[in-house]
Amino acid sequence: MPFRWSRRVRGVTIACGVTSLGAVLYLLWWLDGTMPTLLWVRLAVALVIVGSAVGAVGYMPIRLLADGEEITIRRLFGALRIPLGEVTEVRPIPKAYLDGSFRTFGSGGFFGYLGRFRNKRLGNYTMYATDLKRLVRVDTDRRRYVFSCERPEEFAEFVRERLRKKE
Repeated sequence: MPFRWSRRVRGVTIACGVTSLGAVLYLLWWLDGTMPTLLWVRLAVALVIVGSAVGAVGYMPIRLLADGEEITIRRLFGALRIPLGEVTEVRPIPKAYLDGSFRTFGSGGFFGYLGRFRNKRLGNYTMYATDLKRLVRVDTDRRRYVFSCERPEEFAEFVRERLRKKE
């Protein structure tokens, strides 16, 4: 299933993208000649901004797949694969389960909600989501994941059926 972007993710991505582009252009061109001693600082800041954008694009979820062997999140920087043998539970969850979450590392809307998060209800979890209204939770022996998908109930049932067949 392809990841569909919510209006909020589109808005945050556009706003952050335009702001980032403007900041880089300002640092590299409009400040040119006004502060030559700070050239390296300007270049370093521009590289951090560009690197952050490239990282967000690279880890942005593109497609969620499940088969009889694994759950796969396709990303530009390689796929995240979760073997079904490690999955202990999968179920749809409401957006309210994310209330009180804070980001420990990742993106809070720029190309999606990506990275490590934490809250009281879920504990530590890794999220790859582009629409917080359609979420599925996948627990493994070692980690908890939250993904968005178009049909979370169908996805969870599909994975549960595969898990039952493996038993």
